[in-house]
Amino acid sequence: MKKVGIVGAGLGGLVTAALLAKRGNRVVVMERSPILGGRSHVVSKNGFTMSYGAHAVLAPKQEPLRSIVRELELPMKYRKASLSKFKLFMEGKVISSPLGFGALTSPAISGFFNHMLCLKQFYQMVKQAPAFPQTMSVGQWIRENVSNPEIAKVLSAYAALSVYDGALDLYSMNRFVELTAREYEKNEPLSYMGYDVLLGELQKAITKHGGSILCGKQVSDLIVEADQVKGVVCAGEKYEFDEVVLNVPPKELGKLLSNPSLAEEFGGDVNQTAHYVFVYDLMLSKRLRGDIGNLLDLDGGFYINDYGLNNPSSVPAGGQLINGLKFLTEQEQLDDSHAKGSQTAFETLLHKVYPGWEKYVVNKRIINRAMVNGIARRTNAKLLPLQSRSVRGLYLVGDSTEGSGALGMPCYDSAKKVADLLSSTR
Repeated sequence: MKKVGIVGAGLGGLVTAALLAKRGNRVVVMERSPILGGRSHVVSKNGFTMSYGAHAVLAPKQEPLRSIVRELELPMKYRKASLSKFKLFMEGKVISSPLGFGALTSPAISGFFNHMLCLKQFYQMVKQAPAFPQTMSVGQWIRENVSNPEIAKVLSAYAALSVYDGALDLYSMNRFVELTAREYEKNEPLSYMGYDVLLGELQKAITKHGGSILCGKQVSDLIVEADQVKGVVCAGEKYEFDEVVLNVPPKELGKLLSNPSLAEEFGGDVNQTAHYVFVYDLMLSKRLRGDIGNLLDLDGGFYINDYGLNNPSSVPAGGQLINGLKFLTEQEQLDDSHAKGSQTAFETLLHKVYPGWEKYVVNKRIINRAMVNGIARRTNAKLLPLQSRSVRGLYLVGDSTEGSGALGMPCYDSAKKVADLLSSTR
């Protein structure tokens, strides 16, 4: 039995802790915040349940999440997202998606031949082996391979949605294919389950198997002796561990690098530029329409998720929870100067798609720059390794790691891989 310290109670840290505790290790999770979940912590307001970060767990039937749910015996319920309710917004109208059931009739693309060509080029884009020139971006690939402007516009929008970043000329085509190919291996809709359920079940799995979670515990340093991790320092107190797992973003990692070996190994990772999106959450007392599950604005770059439709338990009876995202350009990510324009543009979109929405607003939440560091993986992003090369017994998990997958999946993948590594060295 090992004593494992896990710094950070984001999804990566909690999944790692639950797996290790289930396998018989003594696990202690130390979280600086009074709440769990990191960027996915759950907020309740006026009867609505929502997450600070993304609003739902995507594709729980995909690996490694499928194996995690099975091993931890998590009683998960999920809903299949209807592709028929995935819509596009173009030229002032809501139209069917050319990648859903309306593939051959969507007015986003004209002509039967072009519809078939769109599907062909879409699957070609996401299924190719990642063997492109290192400097080739997604935007460059689309310009060089898609001559039809209608198809190029649709594929650019879907690509931007997949990586949570509108600046596709800064995003590696190799990385894009690597992260997105697995999403389309099986012809089944994405599924959803609420983070409130997942966080609660992970907490139960940890404590049920003897693990503990300590909130309000900010780790200030690592204890390293002879290039072997021995524990952590928190509020001047030493906590001894056989192994330590870090679930912290790059900038927080920099605060734990007093050891010269670690400072040299990770020094280039800690000052990377964060990536941001504009978030507009709208809580309505009345459901205005139910025919849209997800809406992608091809002109304005907005994405709307009717979270209440995908996860009904998050919304009081008769209400509606709409989550809006804008994929900020590189320039817009620098500061909040875009905020007023982004809010106005989004409300204009709401007036067209959900007319009368302003009469039923229970509450709004606007975040001018919500960090999605690690999810939006640009060409020049350096991903954290899963295991330190310079200090034995030190591991890293989370969205900023080399874990595979897109849209939050790296946190599960890295957690599973690190738990397996620790289990194999018993």
